[in-house]
Amino acid sequence: MKCKICSAENLEGTRYCQSCGEPLKESVSIGFPWKHGKAYAGLGHKGSSIAPLGAMAIERQGKELEPGNAHKNLVKVCPCQDGTWYCPDCGELNQQYKNFCKNCGRDYV
Repeated sequence: MKCKICSAENLEGTRYCQSCGEPLKESVSIGFPWKHGKAYAGLGHKGSSIAPLGAMAIERQGKELEPGNAHKNLVKVCPCQDGTWYCPDCGELNQQYKNFCKNCGRDYV
C-alpha cells in the first residue's frame, strides 16, 4: 500500500503509514470479501441475509485478540532511519529502541 501523503510503501494490513504515521484509509476492513456492502444491498433471494457473514468476521477478529493470540498475525513494525517507529495499529510515534507502543501497548514485533 502506498501512502497518499509521503508515497512510502507499506505492508498490506497496516492501518497507519510506517514512514509518516498518516492513516491509510484503504486498510480499514471489517473482514468482508467486498469493499462496499451497499453495492450488494437488496441482492439475493427473498429471506436471505448477509448478517451471518458479519458475525463470522467479528468472531474471527475476536479470536485474534484473545490472550496468547495478540499481535500474532499483525504487520511487522518498520522503523524510521533515526530508530523511531510509528505504530502500525494506532499511528503513535514512538521513541527509538522502545519495545512497546506508548499509546496502545503493541509489541515492537
